[in-house]
Amino acid sequence: MRNKSVCALLFATLALIGQPGSSGHPRLGTTRLAPGNHVARLGTLTLHYAIAGKGPLLIVQAPGWGIGTEYLEKGLAPLTEHFTVLTYDPRGTGLSTPVSKGDRLTNADLAEDLERLRAYLGLKTLDLIGHSNGGAIAILYAEEHPARVKRLVLIGSQLLGYGEPAGPVEKSEDARRRTHPEFAAYAARMRASSPRNDAEFTRDFKSYAGVFFYDPHRDLPALLKAMTKPMSASMNKAYKESPPPSEAPPLDDLAKISAPTLIVEGRQDPACALAESERIKRGIANSRLVSIDRSGHFPWIEQPSQFFAPVIRFLASPRIENTTQAPRTGPTRRR
Repeated sequence: MRNKSVCALLFATLALIGQPGSSGHPRLGTTRLAPGNHVARLGTLTLHYAIAGKGPLLIVQAPGWGIGTEYLEKGLAPLTEHFTVLTYDPRGTGLSTPVSKGDRLTNADLAEDLERLRAYLGLKTLDLIGHSNGGAIAILYAEEHPARVKRLVLIGSQLLGYGEPAGPVEKSEDARRRTHPEFAAYAARMRASSPRNDAEFTRDFKSYAGVFFYDPHRDLPALLKAMTKPMSASMNKAYKESPPPSEAPPLDDLAKISAPTLIVEGRQDPACALAESERIKRGIANSRLVSIDRSGHFPWIEQPSQFFAPVIRFLASPRIENTTQAPRTGPTRRR
């Protein structure tokens, strides 16, 4: 059995409660890709998205369980100095189509929402970045549409169907957390959460979000500052975030991903452990793993220089190179 620590608690708790250009590159001057806020009407589905920055287009995939995309839009804003960043509200969140009572949605449903958005924008290929469960959705998309993904960045990514025992790094982090009572308090608040509406869901999450950080006293305030919009309790209820192994895609499907892939992982991530990212790396042939020390689930907040430098370098590279060899690592300096 896999270690039933914060990672298992996180997913168990959340489960409860086209106009193409003449080439393969998008025409960033077109209305649909102009800076600002937009609405994509895709039949019965409406997706709200925002464009900011300048440079090559980068699409950000948020988690599907109701947190929305605001924390990524604000947290990853430094990327807009180098790229045109598109963030969008997954269905059921923000200004996108709300879910109805009785709806049941899966990661695969949201991966296909991304494909519908790609077609609407007229993109032949895309650079894609996903965080946490958004990484799981990005993985599914890259497995189903490998020719569509040019570059893939996975940050603290969930891997559907993964259930290996805890690795030594995870065991060491669990031991460290047992010496700090605040982590037990966060976990208790998570277990007790039973929100009835968006306001309660947002309040409860903010009350235990410190559990995802290596040092919540230092870094939790930055996340809370980036979360001003309500989370979606109805989407959380409709979304089946962590399917049972019998319904999860085979881990061997990672081999279908052909895009060069950068995996960025907080070494002490309690939600999606380092061993999980190591399994992703083993499964994607053309991949590289960057492990950031003294960081949990939000490395762009916890260790920004260690996070943004490799991500920008990878996405800005004019050449798509094989990056299977892991980078040399050394002591990581705290900011």
